[in-house]
Amino acid sequence: MSNDLEPKRGFGLWNNRLWILSAGLGTATILSGMTIIHDTSRQRSALHAVVRSTARQVVSLAGSRVEILGLETFAPVMPWSAAGSPTNESAFAALVRVQQSAARCRCRDTLAATDFFRYDIGRRAMMRLTATGVSLSGGDSLTPALERTALNEANRARSQAGVGTHLIVGRQLGDRAALTVVQSDSAGTPMVVYGALVPAKDFALRLLRDAALRTSLGDSASAASLREIQFSAMAADSMTIVETMDAAHSFRATIRPQGPLDGLAITAALDADQVPVRINVGRDERLHLGALLLATILVIGFAVGSSRRELLLARARSDFIAGVSHDLRMPLAQILIAGETLTLERERGASDRRVLSHAIVREARRLVSIVDNVLLFSRSGTRRPKPLVRPVPVDDLFNDVVEAVGLAVDDAGQSIAVRMSESLTVSGDRQLLRQALVNLVDNALKYGVLGQQIQLGAERSANVVRLSVDDHGPGVPVEERTRVFEPYERLFRDRTSERTGSGLGLAVVREIASLLNGRAWLEDAPGGGTRAVIELPIAERAAESAPSHAMS
Repeated sequence: MSNDLEPKRGFGLWNNRLWILSAGLGTATILSGMTIIHDTSRQRSALHAVVRSTARQVVSLAGSRVEILGLETFAPVMPWSAAGSPTNESAFAALVRVQQSAARCRCRDTLAATDFFRYDIGRRAMMRLTATGVSLSGGDSLTPALERTALNEANRARSQAGVGTHLIVGRQLGDRAALTVVQSDSAGTPMVVYGALVPAKDFALRLLRDAALRTSLGDSASAASLREIQFSAMAADSMTIVETMDAAHSFRATIRPQGPLDGLAITAALDADQVPVRINVGRDERLHLGALLLATILVIGFAVGSSRRELLLARARSDFIAGVSHDLRMPLAQILIAGETLTLERERGASDRRVLSHAIVREARRLVSIVDNVLLFSRSGTRRPKPLVRPVPVDDLFNDVVEAVGLAVDDAGQSIAVRMSESLTVSGDRQLLRQALVNLVDNALKYGVLGQQIQLGAERSANVVRLSVDDHGPGVPVEERTRVFEPYERLFRDRTSERTGSGLGLAVVREIASLLNGRAWLEDAPGGGTRAVIELPIAERAAESAPSHAMS
């Protein structure tokens, strides 16, 4: 049991160091977490990855859309038979009729073509019709550009197997874009190039925006934010077709697709706030943060425990000083009053001098008892007293106790009696036992009723002797009987009472019983009140008890 009244050397210093260490660890944890979570390079890399992925999806969907529009637009000239005549103008005219029919019924999604063209590679003949079916002459500047475009598409078809649509944009076509399809014979030789002209900017912008709306990043919020995606499209000859990007959309990715959009460079741009990016924390980083957090929690726990211990110790010292001061003040005041009366010769006679001298002796003994308790208690935390164990006759012990407390008992208007059925001898230190019993009697005097009789008793039980002190006070609740043996502990009802003391009396009794291989407890007295019991090993009665020493 540690009962030190003062903290150990350096205790407060270590407590301060623990709080400083916990503050440092907490700051390191917060800074590490912020560094990982708010790592701008990681966020930028993640946003760039999102933009690249978005651009790829948009371009892929746009390319697929171009293929579908090409198939739907040129359906009247498909499938082509190798035996069929590529010069059949009726098939070309059918393109216009289907376009007009779809525009009227709105039942098919076709190109918003302004006109169509058909180039016969073998005859090098160009035919053009408007979307309304009006034939166009070849005298304008666009016709030679369309002938060159058709020849290029024929050469492209020779190098690539199969038939596919292709969107062509460039300076030679001006503000138009040509969607072409090549008709080949059974041997794969290009024969005819069909094409449709559309406004380049409007078509490309609608194509990309429709693709962006069908692009998904995993949640509805992200899909909704893609409505604000910005684009730039550039032809192979560096002609800008679409340009909607601004400085705020700084995260960009450029895709150069193949297939229907071959030859274009399409750039998609997003703002950092458009797409929520989830930063994945790596395993090593999680371990690092977890270790810092665990260390912080542990150090804070130690610091809180240390501070709580220091607070409890400070409170205990305060309670102890208040209790001891109260206990010392009363006997010192009595001694001072009696001494001044004797010094000034104010006593009325010999009886008054005897009363005053008895008061001085009584209060001096009380002071000695208090000092003995403080010394025993303060030393028990660092260097336990070494009792001188001898056989101690109980009747002699009780006589010492009665003599020591007689004046205090009389002054309190109470009485004390000894109850023993046989002569018993215990194994213990006489001086320490006397101190313990005086403490118990002092408690009985404080908390007992006026006019009560305090009883000292002893009885044998097997190989032990139980020394008891009975009073007729209010008693101690069963649930509190263990707690009141702790240092500085008192019943709640007694904390503000004038009778309260330092709170060491029962703690000293338990310490003495432990030193003498015994134990102490409280129980109900037979006549009401409280019985305090000290149980000690029995010993053979000696002829004389040798003098003993309370402490070494």
